[in-house]
Formats: sequence, C-alpha cells, structure tokens
Amino acid sequence: MLFCGGPATQGPGMVVGAELKEPMRSHHDIEKESDRYYRKAIKFYEALARRTAAAGHAVDVFSGCLDQVGLAEMKAMVNWSGGSMVLTDSFVTAIFKQSFQRVLEKDDAGDLQMGFNATLEVQTTKELKVCGLIGPGVSAGKKTAMVSDTEIGVGGTTAWRLAAVNAQTTVGVYFEVANQQSQALQPGSRGLVQFATTYQHARGEYRMRVTTIARSWAEGASPEIAAAFDQEAAAVLMARIAVFKAESEEVGDVLRWLDRMLIRLCQKFGDYRRDDPASFRLNPNFSIYPQFMYHLRRSQFLQVFNSSPDETAFYRHCL
Repeated sequence: MLFCGGPATQGPGMVVGAELKEPMRSHHDIEKESDRYYRKAIKFYEALARRTAAAGHAVDVFSGCLDQVGLAEMKAMVNWSGGSMVLTDSFVTAIFKQSFQRVLEKDDAGDLQMGFNATLEVQTTKELKVCGLIGPGVSAGKKTAMVSDTEIGVGGTTAWRLAAVNAQTTVGVYFEVANQQSQALQPGSRGLVQFATTYQHARGEYRMRVTTIARSWAEGASPEIAAAFDQEAAAVLMARIAVFKAESEEVGDVLRWLDRMLIRLCQKFGDYRRDDPASFRLNPNFSIYPQFMYHLRRSQFLQVFNSSPDETAFYRHCL
C-alpha cells in the first residue's frame, strides 16, 4: 500500500521538480510532450508494474493531497495488479477512512474478502478465437491455437494473471468468430466458452472456479441475435475498449470510432425507410444503447476538459 501525500520529486519516478514554483503537468503539457518528466516516469512505473504483477503483488494507492500526486504516471502499478486507487483531499476525510476500511474488510470467518495471485484461463471451441482481455490483469504468455490475430486489450494469450481479486472484480474478454467459409455451421450447433479461475484464498487454500457457457450459433440476420442482445453489457464492453484506445490514441479518433460502431449497429438492427429519418426504429433490446454511447462520448472517461491527468487516471481506473 502506498499512502501518497504529494508528488515524487526525486529519483527515476519523479513527476515534478522540488521547486514549488514549478507547476504539475497538465493534459496540454502531456499532449504537446512539453513535460520533461512524464515519459521517463511512465517508463519507470510500468517496469515496476510488470515486476509487481509477475511476483503476484497488488499495489493500492491512497492519495491525500489537494494537488496532483502523480497518479497518471503510477496508474499502471494499480491497473495491472488489480489494486485499489483512492483520490482524496487529505487523509482525515471520511472517504479515505471508509475506503481504507473497505479494502481490509473481513467476512464472518475473519478472512479478508479477496483472493490472491489469481490466473484466468479461457478455453473455446474451434469456431472461436480469443482477442484479448481488458481489466486488472497482465498476460500469462500462454499462446495456443485459440489466440486470434486481432488483439483487443491484452492479447496474444489465452491466460492472464490477476494479482488480487474480490467479489467486485470484473474483466472484459473479447472473442471473434473464426469459422472458415467452407465449413458452414450446422443448425442448432453450439459454441462453448470456458473460464477457469485459480486463486489463493485469504486463509491459504488454493481454489479453482470453472464456468462453462454454451451459446447456439445463428446467422448474421437472425432475429435471435436481436432478442438476446444485452445493451448494458455491450455498453460496458465498448466503454472499456474506448478507454483502452484513449490511452494510446487521440481522443478525437476514439470518438469517431465509437460513432462508426454505433452507425454500423443501427444500420444492421434498425428499421427505417430510406431518406425518412422519422421512420427510424430500434428493437427495445437496443433502445437505450445509443443513449449510453451519447453519454460515454461526453463523459470524464474520454473527455479530459476540466480534469487533471490524475483525475482522468482515477476515472478510467473506476471503469
């Protein structure tokens, strides 16, 4: 656990100079690459995050400061290890005290409500390929025939390491259909996905939970797809991809990508008459998905206006 009352001003992880007259970097400084510490600090903390995740340790960062402390640089240590990130004004606030107590909360048996050094492994039938994972994990380097050439998030593997997990831990795993055109899917056949999660319980026991899911195949224009669409889950998965892209791409490019994806969905599943906007209708299972995308585009997850780099790192960690 790191209790941070100010930014690092010494060493390879420094984010600002020791002189008080020197301001903390802003989004504009990062975009223009005018801050001399940011890139070096990112590189240092990401290397530290890899070592931490490889050793199975989780890093929790509690910030108690009115100014920025360097969360934007340190975020990899938290995000890659499954730790917690708390952003407060001081260490005497109720939000800090409640958050700290929540991290160390115990169950009725007196055990911490978390698991340690977890591994998530995915198995699929031959028609599916694994594109990647977005969540608090790092690649375990397990390359199999199920790995897709298309990477989404942390790809190139079918297993990931999660240093710490609890009842609220969620990850997004992305797949693609890789069936050959010459091998048509049989009507009524099913695709299978299996998630095997191994972790160490707080009392020292090693446990494995296996979840197997079967879904029937359907043609692209089948009404079964629309009937089974979960717009809330879809919004979460799209939001995670968008935020992951925003870390390495221009926000404008990410917003245009979101727009294209929404247009494609509406073209495929919407009912409308050509050149008559008033005739457009969406199935009830899709009805509020455009609203989710509307608010996502304008949310603090993607927009950085009126937010410091530390605040943006915190918001994206929450997602």
